[in-house]
Amino acid sequence: MAGETVMPERRFEWLRPDSYRQLKRAAPIAYLPWGAHEWHGAHNVLGVDSLKAHRICLALAEAAGGIVFPAVYCGYGTMQRYSQDCTLEFPVELIEQMARHYFNQFMVEGFRVVVAVLGHYGPDHVKAIQRIARWANEDFAPMRVIAKPDPAWTTPELPGDHGAANETSYMMHFAPGRVDLSQLPTIEQEPTMDWRAYGIGGLDPRTNASADRGKRQMDLLIERAVPEILAALDEASPKKR
Repeated sequence: MAGETVMPERRFEWLRPDSYRQLKRAAPIAYLPWGAHEWHGAHNVLGVDSLKAHRICLALAEAAGGIVFPAVYCGYGTMQRYSQDCTLEFPVELIEQMARHYFNQFMVEGFRVVVAVLGHYGPDHVKAIQRIARWANEDFAPMRVIAKPDPAWTTPELPGDHGAANETSYMMHFAPGRVDLSQLPTIEQEPTMDWRAYGIGGLDPRTNASADRGKRQMDLLIERAVPEILAALDEASPKKR
């Protein structure tokens, strides 16, 4: 992916212990990008959900502070349900167990806010992680967990989708050259594309996706998410106990 080492100073895997501890003291916020291994149409790479969520987390960390952990590739409620290949499906019990352990470990590490950005947002997948987030907010207080699919911050102006204008635009913004719209039929060949055949649900990416739209989505998400994250950090700070 283009720009793979963007902002390495906030990526957990690129940090040495002293830098990690310093960043955590300055802003004890852990970002957890959560996606899936999933087909997103012939024009997109297979890691869209996790790659998108990771880059969103990097931008949030740059704006609000904190540390970005490696992306989780583990999805429930994926395109495999539609007999689509190029996709891995995992049981919901595993999703819940992973979320429980991640949130527990972030608490052990001393983070006060956890931001789980859900790049894969099958409804049952989201519900499972948010169930565990509610449990963590009760059991690990005052640590706060925010677990949301990325379009929760951009809807209704720029709603989410599956492999359509929203996700394709993010990838055109984050990874120029990795999206190939020529892999899709032309408008003349197929004015509309069947969901099951093309795995595209939402605004037609052939006419609505662009790097500019991806940047607008990112700007809107930062505008709305950063105040929420900073408010959670203030709420979880020792002076609020």
